[in-house]
Amino acid sequence: MSFFDEADEPRTTPRTRRAPSGGGGSRPPADDQTLLVRRLVAFGAVIVVLVLLVVLVRGCVGNRKEQALKDYNRDVSTLMQASRSRVSGPLFAALEGAASQRGEQVTEAIAQLRVVAEREYDQAKALDAPDQVADAQHNLELLLSLREDGVRVIADRIQQAIGTSAAAGTALDSVAAQMQAFNASDVVYSQRVAPFIKRALEDAGIPATYSGETGEQVLAYSDFLPNIGWMDPANVARALGATSTSAADRSTPAPGLHGHQLDSVSVGGTTLDPSSPATLPADPPPTFDVAFTNGGEHDEQNVRVVVEISGGGASTPITASTVVPSTAAGESATASVAFNRPPPTGGTAEIRVTIEPVPGEEGLDNNTQTYSALFE
Repeated sequence: MSFFDEADEPRTTPRTRRAPSGGGGSRPPADDQTLLVRRLVAFGAVIVVLVLLVVLVRGCVGNRKEQALKDYNRDVSTLMQASRSRVSGPLFAALEGAASQRGEQVTEAIAQLRVVAEREYDQAKALDAPDQVADAQHNLELLLSLREDGVRVIADRIQQAIGTSAAAGTALDSVAAQMQAFNASDVVYSQRVAPFIKRALEDAGIPATYSGETGEQVLAYSDFLPNIGWMDPANVARALGATSTSAADRSTPAPGLHGHQLDSVSVGGTTLDPSSPATLPADPPPTFDVAFTNGGEHDEQNVRVVVEISGGGASTPITASTVVPSTAAGESATASVAFNRPPPTGGTAEIRVTIEPVPGEEGLDNNTQTYSALFE
């Protein structure tokens, strides 16, 4: 090898690997205990999130169930109030005015109410009733079917009942029989529907009262039948001005003077004065002691005494009544008329007390008296 060849050959020097700056070398693996703690913390966080989700879902479900019960209660209350104002009120107004109107007018008015009653029955069946009020819903449909059937029968038979044909008596009895159905519907509501709804609300932890003072207000009564006097066929006949050979003839009065006169009315020892408003307790519900006299020449049977309270901030009047089995001619009698719910307390109320007329009674100017009172 020549000198030049040796000089041209490059000289190689091995490079030394530079240590990484910052010192410390590679990170040692975590020990088993640290990993376990981290995993437990993560697992605990997942559990907490799951618990919170379950609580949130249950709360939402519970709120929906409570709201569904409240909505059902309010829907039933609205439906019952509509049944009274849209069907009962116009129906009995038409019946009471039948004697002074043409038969076609009465028939047409009641036929229209039949359609309304059918619609309300359909609305009841369409209600979204939670499982907790299944019994209430069943009875609600029952009572509205009684009302719908009753209005339908009256609509079908009223023309004959106020007529003079041979079928008038049977038709009149058929109309009077529907009053029993209306009364039954009132009983079904107060004894089955309202208590079942109230119990379902309370079982769900929702405060509920009939008075509405606290929590949800449950409508306690649904008085479709204005008074039980309508269940007497003779009274139905008189209201319709019927001259049938059936109900009206069965109660033909004996010749002579018949009737009663109202003497006085008191509540808890306070005698009411027609010219001076009284202040009376609303709770417990009042009992009216009515004194009256049989001013006729004959003993009378089944004398009905009615007390109606209206106004006082209430949208509809409340009524209570009782029947005195018999009164003796020329003798005084008393009747205690008890209300089973408090009267309105929103202002001065009007109290109308009536001794209903008996067969053969003509002068009615002394049968009724009106008073005013503030219930508190």
